Amino acid sequence: MRNRALHDALRNFALEAAARLVRATDGGAEIEFALDERNEGSATLYRYRPLTAEFIAARWTELRTLPGFDPAARSLGTGARAYLRRRGEPGADAEPALRVMLERLYEDSTSFALPEERFDRVYEGVERALYAGTVHASIVAPLVGLRLEGARVDLRGELSLVDVALIAPAPAPAWLDREEERDAGSRATAYLVLERDLSSDAPLPLGEARLRFRATLMALRMLDRGGVELAPLGFSRVGEARWQPLRLDPTGRGRGPERMLTGEDAKELRELLDGLESAPRQGPLAWALDRFEMGLERESDVEALSDYLLALRALLDRSRGAEPATVALRLAALCAEEEDRRAVQRRIESAFALEPFVVEGGLGTARGERYVEAVGRHGPQVLVRELEDALRHLLAGVLSEELDPDLAGLADETLLRTGEPGETQALRFGDDEAGEGAESAPARPPLAVVGRSAPVVEPRWSGPRTDGPAAMHRLPHPPVDLDPDDGDGYSAPV
Repeated sequence: MRNRALHDALRNFALEAAARLVRATDGGAEIEFALDERNEGSATLYRYRPLTAEFIAARWTELRTLPGFDPAARSLGTGARAYLRRRGEPGADAEPALRVMLERLYEDSTSFALPEERFDRVYEGVERALYAGTVHASIVAPLVGLRLEGARVDLRGELSLVDVALIAPAPAPAWLDREEERDAGSRATAYLVLERDLSSDAPLPLGEARLRFRATLMALRMLDRGGVELAPLGFSRVGEARWQPLRLDPTGRGRGPERMLTGEDAKELRELLDGLESAPRQGPLAWALDRFEMGLERESDVEALSDYLLALRALLDRSRGAEPATVALRLAALCAEEEDRRAVQRRIESAFALEPFVVEGGLGTARGERYVEAVGRHGPQVLVRELEDALRHLLAGVLSEELDPDLAGLADETLLRTGEPGETQALRFGDDEAGEGAESAPARPPLAVVGRSAPVVEPRWSGPRTDGPAAMHRLPHPPVDLDPDDGDGYSAPV
């Protein structure tokens, strides 16, 4: 089988047609017979031939209204001409080709229960007609950190996610011995596969495959937090030849646990892929997507902080000069219910206040009292993960067209509708959109960020890295108390 989507579409239509034809015969409709005569030497042989083609033709108007007809016609597409020509029939449209397929399926049959073995033979004839002079090419990217609930998830345009057990023989470079071959595929938990039928002299679409693999990884990471990543080495082959190695673009190690892709996730994944394909290549959304992707590929959550804050400003700071309080308030308006808005706003402000400590060379360069006064009693990893989840919500909402791309305007409208005291002032603080003659509102006192009562339910922070940028240029004064067991708050010597 070279085209699973075509096979499934044709089989679904054949099943629906079989059910409708069986219902007709059960309701009293009879198949007429013709008497065929054939001379065999001195003897004349007679045979009753069921006129199933005429029976199908009489009910074709009804059969073409079945739900599976349109998907089957679309899948067959321009291949209908080749199939009809091979069967000696005129025409080039999918409709007569589907009718010929049914007639071939029930030729000489006196009942309309779907004959599975005959369907397989008929489908083989369809593929022979469609793919004469072509070769089947497969390009495979091993995925790490993702498992599938089912065996296969079909995405868009010949792209699919498949379980590792479905790719046989397992992809591996030709120069590896058996033991090394097993090790090469041991980390893969699923495969991302691009399959295409090409003319015998056409090159493999390797550039397209790399771009689509990267976009699919981005969509998977936008579904939820998890450690999904592409292996650095992919594979390709033509026909039944040996797998050849293919260098993939480095994607960085995923942060988080292994995740399971369910059937419900698959629908959302397709929507995200469609959104990424149609997303603008320039502008605030494209820039925010790039920053978000960079943040996901950092070694640690804290290193991703600046990437996430830059993405947030691109989406929510139309004036390119708004204060963190304004950006945080807009985000809270889009991501939280009205009663929870103030708490979310303060958490995002704390994330902005955290960045200077990271820029200075790591959290270890800050005295404990400085951290608590500026950021509050929140572990840094918890704040960054909350910011990541909020960005994921906004970007996925825009890509799936659930949110207007003008997120700043959408947030402003939401705040103006609620009309809570003080929020409109925060909305205008730092913006240059008010007219020059507008009255200046009294400055709001800074929001308190110390000693908040809102509990933190995010995963506990596991401590700073000791081998990256956060460990460099440490100063001699006492470090912050980064207690890995302190999951609900953050403390430091004061």
